[in-house]
Amino acid sequence: MKRIRLIGLCLVAVFAFTAIGVSSASAEAPEFGRCLKKAVAGGEGYNDSGCKKTKVTTGAKFEWTTAIVKNKFSSKIKELTTATLETVGGTKITCTGESGPGEYKNSKEVGKVEPLFTGCSTSGIPCNSVGQGEGIIKTSPLGGVLGVEKLGVKEGVKEPALNKLAVELHSEAGNVAEFSCGGLPVVVKGSVLHAVKTGVMVLTATEKFTASKGEQKPDKFVGEGVDAHILESNTNGGPFEEAGQTITAILTNEEKVEANPVA
Repeated sequence: MKRIRLIGLCLVAVFAFTAIGVSSASAEAPEFGRCLKKAVAGGEGYNDSGCKKTKVTTGAKFEWTTAIVKNKFSSKIKELTTATLETVGGTKITCTGESGPGEYKNSKEVGKVEPLFTGCSTSGIPCNSVGQGEGIIKTSPLGGVLGVEKLGVKEGVKEPALNKLAVELHSEAGNVAEFSCGGLPVVVKGSVLHAVKTGVMVLTATEKFTASKGEQKPDKFVGEGVDAHILESNTNGGPFEEAGQTITAILTNEEKVEANPVA
């Protein structure tokens, strides 16, 4: 049981968050939405299909909208890969499967993200949530927000169109996950960031959470301090320890959507 003393499972599904429902958030960049071709060119809008270059006031070919008719998405771990959680103390836990739904609340937020992880174990000891079968862990419903992770720069000048975006995820109520490994209870809390593809509409996308030796990258939005968004876990009521997740998954949106850095 020593190997699971420091277990901290960052069980957050990997979602690109590149689809969004009707906007109820403030209309400020960055936003989720769609860059649509106008039936007839003219008026205000953009002349690039990503709606991220300089906005024009006349003769526009494309227009930006945050209104998405189909606001659901799903995620599934990339074939022949595993989800790995490693604490800063070196303890690892892996899951061989992941899948789950989610939906988009507005141009800034996602919600009802409910990943289910399978084949989960540490040092050969299976882990599971209450009411789930061996090796199956279900997280709490997750939600999150879109933000700027790194400012874009071109030739020494800030270039918003090149900003790198990320989505923060946290439990919508309570802890991120609660489960047990070999009979020992584990609690996971906190939040985590992952980068998203920007400036182009996509139906499917390969998304990654990246960590090294328990340190998640990225771990903050522009203007925040280091480790502003981290996951922590404890085992059997012990002290909480920072942990990082590595997983690659395929996101499938109901329709093509973009994470726009400037709209």
